[in-house]
Amino acid sequence: MFLFVLFFSLIIFVWSGKEARATPNIYYVSTSGDDSNPGTLSEPFRHLSKGAAAAKAGDTVIVMDGTYDNEGKIAPNSAVILTASGTSGSPITFKTQNRGKAILDSMNTAKGDTCDGAKAYINLLHSHHIVIEGFVFQRGCSEAIHSDDDAHDILIKWNEFKNIANHTAKDDIGRDGIYLNQSEYNFTFDGNIFHDIGRTNTYTNSFDHGIYSLAKNTIIVNNIFYNLLNGWAVQTASGFSGVIANNTFYGPNMFKGGTTKDGQIILWDPLGGNITIRNNIFLAPFQNAIAEYTFSTNGHSCAIDHNIVYPKGIPIGDIPGCSFSDNTTADPHFADIASRDFHVKTGSGAIDAGVRVPQVAIDFDGRARPQGKAYDIGAYELKASTPTPVTKTPAPVTKTPAPVTKTPAPVTKAPPMPTEKNTKNTPQFFLFISLIIILLFLLSRIKRER
Repeated sequence: MFLFVLFFSLIIFVWSGKEARATPNIYYVSTSGDDSNPGTLSEPFRHLSKGAAAAKAGDTVIVMDGTYDNEGKIAPNSAVILTASGTSGSPITFKTQNRGKAILDSMNTAKGDTCDGAKAYINLLHSHHIVIEGFVFQRGCSEAIHSDDDAHDILIKWNEFKNIANHTAKDDIGRDGIYLNQSEYNFTFDGNIFHDIGRTNTYTNSFDHGIYSLAKNTIIVNNIFYNLLNGWAVQTASGFSGVIANNTFYGPNMFKGGTTKDGQIILWDPLGGNITIRNNIFLAPFQNAIAEYTFSTNGHSCAIDHNIVYPKGIPIGDIPGCSFSDNTTADPHFADIASRDFHVKTGSGAIDAGVRVPQVAIDFDGRARPQGKAYDIGAYELKASTPTPVTKTPAPVTKTPAPVTKTPAPVTKAPPMPTEKNTKNTPQFFLFISLIIILLFLLSRIKRER
């Protein structure tokens, strides 16, 4: 009996293989849903917070078109707090059914110092391996996304951040699209729009930014920034490292303290690692494209190259310790600046003027880079033209049939079928055979002892 049990257990052990991985779930959220529903396409949840509470590593939460309220949350609270995390191979993904059609509205309508909406719509808290894709974040009291704990490995892609902190505030606390502290790392911002961010009153400091990051390995690519009311499009600060590439910046820091501030990017305090600023378009900055304050490379590399600053006469900036090369003042020839269409047109100085950036495989529209002989500078890649096909009418051909000589076709023997050894060459198979041999050996020993 003992031998039978041993034999059966060994078979189960060998052939069970790896633990089966559960199939990832897809949950749906709709303005016509109900939080008592199971979150399926036909029976969706009502609120994003319900989808966030249900999602585990590898799961996806798809948010249908519509405007989503703040779920009754008022500052200092956020509408949705993320408590679960993904893994490196199985992130938790929050995405819209259609890009730009699901609006996450924090619902602040107050114009004074006291808010009546949520502080931010999403609080990342301690989460990691999260994807947030395709949303419109609007009317946050202080931020669009709150991140001031230890979140990491976050991808924020194809979102729009608008009308954040558009009220008066007299304190020294910054209001940003998103802020990252020194405990956070591995954040990627790809293909987002940041505009109309910051307090509206006259103020002595310029603290309200599109992205304010002290985090290591911050990747900022393919984004568009304009109408920053009281700060810079991007501020780096003590400990920052990362890549700022293929973005389009338009307009100055419209500082409400009475004097427009120079720069669309500001490098603040010493670096925590290498920084690359490459393939960006800086349109109509004040005085310089890039400003600095108490900045130092802190022994790290700082490369600023292949950028366009336009119009002519505005320097890119004088940043101590950084290398500068191949920066130009070419006209980017945008499609329509007034309507904020920053696609480049034929004849643009941005076309094929950039260099490859490993973190930038596509452009703002999802188009592969490059379309031409080299990367375009800025958030958009000009679509390669498709040549008009030429249809030729073939001349009539008169064929004289050649004599046919039949040659027997060579006979090709099919290769021998693989043997059992070849078809089952797996670790489990060899382990199984080994265990059978051991079992037979034990049986022979028992017989001899009898």
